[in-house]
This record gives sequence, structure tokens and C-alpha cells, in this order.
Amino acid sequence: MEIKSSKTNNSTNGKKISFFGALSIVLGASIGAGIFFKSKTVLDGAGNNLIFAIFSWLFACFVIVAMAFALIEIASASKKSNLSLISWNKIFNSNFVYQLSKNFIIYLYLPFTYFVMPVYFVQMFQDSLAAFTLSNNSTLASNYDWVIVLIATLAIFYYFLVVGLNTRVANIHNQVILAFKFLPIIIVVILGFVFFASNVGNTLKESPVFDDYKSIINKGASLEKTLPGVGMFLAMAAIFFTYEGFFTAAGLQSEMKQPHKTPYAILLGIGITTIIYLLIAIATSIVGNGSITEFLDIAQKKLHWSNTLIKTIIGTTNLFVAISILGIINSFTMWGPRALEELIQNGEIKWLVQYKDKTNLSRPLVSTLVIGIVSTFAIIILFLIGVFGFTNSDGNYGQNLNNLYAFADISGNWSALITFFLITIAIYGGIKNRKSQKVQTTKVKYFHLWAWISIIATFLILFFAFAVPIIDLFLLIWVDKNVNNYHFLLQTRVTKVVVLIVFVAMPVIPILIGKHKLKKTRKTKLKV
Repeated sequence: MEIKSSKTNNSTNGKKISFFGALSIVLGASIGAGIFFKSKTVLDGAGNNLIFAIFSWLFACFVIVAMAFALIEIASASKKSNLSLISWNKIFNSNFVYQLSKNFIIYLYLPFTYFVMPVYFVQMFQDSLAAFTLSNNSTLASNYDWVIVLIATLAIFYYFLVVGLNTRVANIHNQVILAFKFLPIIIVVILGFVFFASNVGNTLKESPVFDDYKSIINKGASLEKTLPGVGMFLAMAAIFFTYEGFFTAAGLQSEMKQPHKTPYAILLGIGITTIIYLLIAIATSIVGNGSITEFLDIAQKKLHWSNTLIKTIIGTTNLFVAISILGIINSFTMWGPRALEELIQNGEIKWLVQYKDKTNLSRPLVSTLVIGIVSTFAIIILFLIGVFGFTNSDGNYGQNLNNLYAFADISGNWSALITFFLITIAIYGGIKNRKSQKVQTTKVKYFHLWAWISIIATFLILFFAFAVPIIDLFLLIWVDKNVNNYHFLLQTRVTKVVVLIVFVAMPVIPILIGKHKLKKTRKTKLKV
């Protein structure tokens, strides 16, 4: 049977997502495990000082809100597109920037997201099992634990990829999962303040504490742990990750009843998310070490709660946090295939142009199949890199999974940060458009202020996120080779830099190949 064109299927009657549906997509894509995983990272980066940690959250959240205000004007120029930041850069910037955005999102960002989020789900699910069994560790008790997690990751990815084919079904999933999100948020905030009132103790310091700079040579310490301020900028990169996915609502405008209201749904969603994040960050930082994983230890060893109470509250909370992550996966499997489908329709993906007549935005079978195949290979490769190319001694999951989860954590930060960088590039294009007036937009009051705040702050955070791993690697030249685990230290830092190079090189390589082919074609024509 011939698949109908998307032009037929995208009529007004077929649109299924309301304003509140779009708002729930923003909340569903933003509020997930990110806040629960990154709170400890932020506290560590702030030298275990609560004031510095709260400042990091406030500053990063303010930057995201400023970005949201600026995006009201930017997103108003692409009311009928599913491409989100890809279309923004096409409208407001050069062809090179557009191609860069397209390649990064399709070939890197989506596969990384489909790798990181299911992995986070399994990690949090392990924590819930540990709470239910009152165990001190979250291991899977198998030499092939990473294979089990790989199978679970692929199964989750495939399930939501199929769900994403139908926006109505995917939206129902989103609404159900969203209900699970708010219960753990309420419980975690209450528990944090109850534990604090019970005086269970924490790792907070009156003044920020960092390692002595000599430990760089003596112990192979990172700049993140030794140079004041560096950890805070890297912590802000982690905070950016917690907002990852809010722009997916802008990538579903062809499925919305009122596309022009999408930017306002994004702004409202980010505002609600920010308030929630600040509450959770404070609640988890004033007790323990800033992680909800620590809550089990506090309840069990310091407050001596009954086993039933621990299982009911801590176990259920961790389980609901795990379920909340599925909402992010759901949002991306709903948006990703439609973004690729639109690119194929527009003839922008040359190696898929032969499938142009079979595309359908309402049911993107072609793109779903392509993303499924590409992401499967990517997930397997990323698992191998994480397990065997990365080393992390922290965690209670066993060495293989400690390595994998640490790799997913840092690569997820970079992936999100580059995405925000591309968004700020689109915003910069909007600043230029204010002068040229080439593109008609909905003008936003104080646009220049919001735009420059988001651009400058994002560039600063990006600089530190990229510079520190590279400098850390070169500093190993002077590190004592007899330092414990020097080999693993070298292996991990090399892996970080190689992955960074891949993040930068992969989106650029197809552009260079395309330019080379074009130049070759022109030379051939001239000879003829």
C-alpha cells in the first residue's frame, strides 16, 4: 500500500496536541533524572559550599530562562516546521551553520540521547531495587552486567520508537509518565528538609574546599577539583543537561492545534521546571552528599527507619524517578523521526532522497527505521567505549557499570551543551535579523538583553567544558607516573578528548565532503 504524503495528513483536523499538551511535552522532556543525578555534581563543583551551589543553579537557570525569552522571537519564524533548532539556524544563519546543526542533531545528538537516557533509567532502577532489598550496593551480580544493561537499553529505545509513530499514543504516554514525575519531586523535597531537621549531617563546608594545586602532580587531580571556579562552570554544564529536551516541543509544531503558542509553552515550561529544580537542589544539598542515592543510607543507618518504611518511601521514590526518565525518551522518539522525515522531504539528506515519496510526517516510518538502525549501532559502540575505554572508581554498581554510567554522565553533558550552543547561534542570527529585518518575527521586549545573556554565558560554560579535559590530558605529562591507577587515569582522559573530537568533527566532515564533491563536479563541467 502506498504511504500518503504528509501534506495530506497534516491538516488542521489531524493536529492532536493542545497548548497544555505542548506544555506537558516541555515538562516531560525537561524534568527527569537529570536534576536527581546532577545535584551532587553541582555541589562537588561548588567545593561542597551550599551558597556557591545555589549560585550555580540560579545563574544557570537564569541563563536558560533568558534563552527561553529570546526563543519566543526566534521560534515565531518557524511555525510550520518540525525541525526546531535546525530550522532556526536555517532561517537566521548561513548554510554552513544550518548544515552543522542538521548533522549534529541527526548523527550525534539523537543517538547519544537514545543511549544516555535508557542507561540513566536502568541506573535509577538499580537504585530502587537496592532500596527495596535494603542492599548496600546496586550491582547486578553478573560478569556480563553491562550486556544486561545494553539489552535493556535497546528494548526501551525500540519500544518508545514504535510509540513515537503515533503522536496521540505518545502524548498519552507523556501524560501518564508526567504524573509519576511529580510524586518523587514532592517526596524528595519533603525528605530533604525532614532529614535536615533531624540533623543527620551533610558534606557542606562553610567555605568552598578544593584540592591543593600540588595534587595535580602528586595525585593526577583534575583542574575541576583544584582550581576554584572551574568546577562551578563545569557544574553549570551539568545543569544545562537537566533542561535538555525542552526544544522538542518546538519540533512538533505540525502536530499542534495552535503552533504560534509554542514559544509561550516553552517559556512557561522552563519557568515551572526552574522552580522545581531549585527546590530539589536545595533539598538534596542540605543533607548527605547532594545525591538522593544517599537518602537510603541516611534512613537506614542514621535515622534507623523500619525496613517497611524504607522500602515504601525510598524504594518507591527511586522507582518513580526511573519512570520519569522514560518521559524524556518518549519526547525524543516522538520528535527525532519527524525532524528527519521533514529533512528527507526537503531533499536535505542526500543518501535518503530516494525515499522522499514515501515520507509521512504523521507516521514517519522511513525515519523511524533509519534512526532505529543508526542508533542501534551507535548505542553498541558507545557501550563498548564506556565500559572498556573509561574508568571510574566511584559508585556501587560494579566496575563495568561504574565506568559506563560515568561515561554516559559526561558525554551527556557535552551533547546537551553543544545543543545549547547551536541554539545560541540561532539567537545570534536573530540579533543580526533585528538590523536586516529579512525575516518576519514576533518582536520580544528586551530581546537583545535576553539574547546576549544567553550567548555570553553559554560560550563561557562551553569553553570550560571543552578546555578542562584537554588541559587535564596534557597535565599528565608532568604527573608522577607512579601515581595509583596512572594507566586508568591516562585511558579515561584520552577517551574524553577523543569523544570531544568526535563531537566536533562528525558534524563537520559531511559538510567538507559535500563541498569537495561540489568542487569536483564544477571542475568536470568546466572541462566539458
